[in-house]
Amino acid sequence: MRMVELMTRVWLFACNFMTLSNPWFLAALLAILGVFHLDLLATLLNLSRYRLPLPQRLKDVFDDETVKKAAEYAGRSARVDLIRDAFLLAVLIGVWWSGGFAWLDVQVRSWGLSTLWINVVSISGIVLCRALLALPFEAWETFGVEAEFGFNRTTPATFIGDRLKGLLLMLLLGVPLLTLVLWFFQTQPLAALWAWICMSAFSLIMAWLAPRVLMPLFMKFTPLRDGTLRTAILELAERLKFPVADVFVVDGSRRTSKANAFFAGFGKTKRIALFDTLITKHNEDELLAVLAHEIGHCKLRHVPVQIALGLVESALMFWLLHLALGSPAFFEAFGVSGRPLGLGLLFFTLLYQPAGLLLGLFSSAMSRRHEFQADAFAAKACNAAPLMKALRKLSVENLAHPQPHPLTIALRYSHPPLGERLAALERLL
Repeated sequence: MRMVELMTRVWLFACNFMTLSNPWFLAALLAILGVFHLDLLATLLNLSRYRLPLPQRLKDVFDDETVKKAAEYAGRSARVDLIRDAFLLAVLIGVWWSGGFAWLDVQVRSWGLSTLWINVVSISGIVLCRALLALPFEAWETFGVEAEFGFNRTTPATFIGDRLKGLLLMLLLGVPLLTLVLWFFQTQPLAALWAWICMSAFSLIMAWLAPRVLMPLFMKFTPLRDGTLRTAILELAERLKFPVADVFVVDGSRRTSKANAFFAGFGKTKRIALFDTLITKHNEDELLAVLAHEIGHCKLRHVPVQIALGLVESALMFWLLHLALGSPAFFEAFGVSGRPLGLGLLFFTLLYQPAGLLLGLFSSAMSRRHEFQADAFAAKACNAAPLMKALRKLSVENLAHPQPHPLTIALRYSHPPLGERLAALERLL
């Protein structure tokens, strides 16, 4: 009986596909293919920019050998990304057009679970399958591309351990949150509002909890030992009236040679975290300039602005989700009947890609503006010269693109390109 029901659903979906009469189907198809091809176009345009002559400002930063190596690194990484994305796209369309979602719905319903758990199991299973399909490409990127260009320091044991910890966190945090959101949509008339409140509260809690509980599961935080660097950092924080609880060194070198620094916490409990790779590659003046830049983000209240933008975007997302889940044609476009909310959430992520992309253009542009402002703050606090030197070093060490294409900048860059940042800082000298 279940096989007859499944074949009927597949046949109805095939008829719907052949007539292209369902607007949700067309919207989903255009969204999936449109985002894939836009990303491909941005990648190709970006790779072509390596052939451009360097402006005078960057000639003393990138020599010919570095530009050649950066182009090779970008090309290898882009190839992995393209093969991965094309493979996942082919799997998605294959499952979609062959009636795979209808098959999954029928199979999970046959287990005799409650409606809520049917939805939870359906979406959790698909998310897990996608993660497993992407895993070989993550390994290729880590142990192939990153290792080839000297960035990778992750051992296979660490790689596997990180993925297992991520899976455990998904089970402990993600599944309960997903269950609550699905319960809202299954039982509450104002489900989108309650789901938005729940997700917003979860995001704010995680912003506080992650650096204290979750990040130490993946990285080791060690207090910076007493010395001139620690003293200079605390004096800088005091001079800028920036409350700091402690300064930590993160063992980033256990995974990558790339450097980083960040702040964690709220109010008077802020923690400064420096990657050990950052400390070994930069002198004290450069480190203080980088930290002054990060302090600038906090003093200029960039973090609350980004959080507010994120909350507005999530509100819009849940409103659109409410509209989609209320339409039977939305589910029919993916070959399923009824309103299986778990699958509906997954289907919505496909449709939401263009909207998320458009909103991302605005938030990324805002982020790049904030970076200029934080650079100006650091230049005033510590002088522009050491920050410029640090930015040059970081760009060369990380094989950053000297002149990325404007489309790539708009789509992917939360930080301005090096040339633009140096030009802005030169005006402050």
